[in-house]
Amino acid sequence: MPHKLSAKIISSVFLGLTIVGALSAHAADPVRLVGFDSLPMSSITDGNKLGGAGYEFVADLFKTAGIPFVAEGQSPLRIAESLDAGNTVAIYFIRNPERETRFAWVGGLIEDDGFAFITLANSPKIDSFEQAKSLKSIGVISSEAIRNILTAQGITTFDAAPSSVQNAKKLLAGRFDAWFSTITVARYWIKQEGVANNAITVGKTLVPAAGWITASKSLPAETLTKLQAAFTASKSDGRYEAFRAKIN
Repeated sequence: MPHKLSAKIISSVFLGLTIVGALSAHAADPVRLVGFDSLPMSSITDGNKLGGAGYEFVADLFKTAGIPFVAEGQSPLRIAESLDAGNTVAIYFIRNPERETRFAWVGGLIEDDGFAFITLANSPKIDSFEQAKSLKSIGVISSEAIRNILTAQGITTFDAAPSSVQNAKKLLAGRFDAWFSTITVARYWIKQEGVANNAITVGKTLVPAAGWITASKSLPAETLTKLQAAFTASKSDGRYEAFRAKIN
């Protein structure tokens, strides 16, 4: 009897240790850091690797906070799904009322931006959604959120592309009438194409766009707090200022 009892105790202890070990391994899983092809925030290179000023800045926050991560490039349409799946942080994601309670928010990567219609300098300036309704084709990034903004205004003439560089090239080639984009991204890519900013006309900011480092709602509170602290520190030690200088 004592022998059988000891065996049961040992078996229970072993089972308990196995469960604890499994839970610990799960808790130690690296956070998935995701981004889409939209420089200057992030870019996707060979093998779905991430690059770009935004990625480098956020990756540095993870390193400062001592949080392991794996980086993965995704399409814009998958970002929200990945955040919902858990254990994920997005480098750049627009914060709006519909998303406020759905996700957790690390820090404002670029809060002073906005969506506007970008046209070539020799084309009419578009300052309203009403004006845009007369356009035959509007360039947008492949994003459900952007489509929703425009369709809510009665605009359905989209020319969607998975990356902003494609939209910049199409605008400069005259392949659509206007590009609906955040101003920071549009100016960055026009400059990358070797074209002066005065080659384009930026319409009135129609939708404020606060781009945030965004986390899954279920991300452990300790992880979220560490990342938020690292972001706050970056604003006082010059790292955030250096990041903004790269993208402006």
